[in-house]
Amino acid sequence: MNTVVCVKLVPAINIALLNPYTNSFDDNDLVYIVNPYDAAAVEEAVRIKESIGVGRVTLVSMASPQTKRLLHHCLALGVDESILLWDIGFDASDSYATAKTLAKAIIPLQYDLVLCGQKAVDDEAAQVGAVLAEILGIPWVSRIGEIQTTGEPNRIKVVRKLEKGKRELCEVNLPALLSVDIEPGEAKYPSLPSLLTALRKEIREYDLKALGLTSKDVGVWGSKVRIISMSPAKPRVKKVFTPDSALPPEERVRLLMTGGVTKKGGDFLEGDPKSIASTVVQFLSKENLL
Repeated sequence: MNTVVCVKLVPAINIALLNPYTNSFDDNDLVYIVNPYDAAAVEEAVRIKESIGVGRVTLVSMASPQTKRLLHHCLALGVDESILLWDIGFDASDSYATAKTLAKAIIPLQYDLVLCGQKAVDDEAAQVGAVLAEILGIPWVSRIGEIQTTGEPNRIKVVRKLEKGKRELCEVNLPALLSVDIEPGEAKYPSLPSLLTALRKEIREYDLKALGLTSKDVGVWGSKVRIISMSPAKPRVKKVFTPDSALPPEERVRLLMTGGVTKKGGDFLEGDPKSIASTVVQFLSKENLL
């Protein structure tokens, strides 16, 4: 099975400073890391290749050449080849323009599976996977918590994460694109021999011209969304409960100990569905909700 993994290199947000004048992170001493969800996708791709015993893992990243060391790190973890997409025209590309660029690099490749992280930790847009699958014309399944090989060459099983901890088992025909939502675990470090071997591997680089794109296809001009402003998260101050001073002292103490929370009441409806539905409709009509 040949797998393509799309990797975004993001600022380490725990040490990055937001510049309110440029609506971006301050480039001074900015440290980049592999997006944790993409790193999980890389590990899944390598695991699938090793479990099957055949196939290749190709990494595609739209990033600055200054971050090549991170791509070499992925190569040392078991990735077979890496493709770097870089051009000054790529700056300020949104999810749509990014997906369009990635598609140009992926279409010529022989692939059975494309993996993306569910989201990137810098913007959390979670849109590249869906747009990329649409451009490639292949099925897309999101929030993947587990990938299972079936032994069939053109089909795999995946476990999707649903709300409230529920899971959904799906069978997917290949080729397909999966957005991996596996929680980032401990960072894996390659062995020294693997790292030295990876450093000797060539990383193919493509710019706008090589991909057959123009400056109007990417960047600000090719984007559907433009960032108007960015700001640090504002803390939400919780209102402090204070009991009414006119209440007796013992009542004020009781309210302070409970935080003013009163037990909520409610009615339980029993009976057949038809009678319950009638009761609900009557209640909503009485409350002028219908």
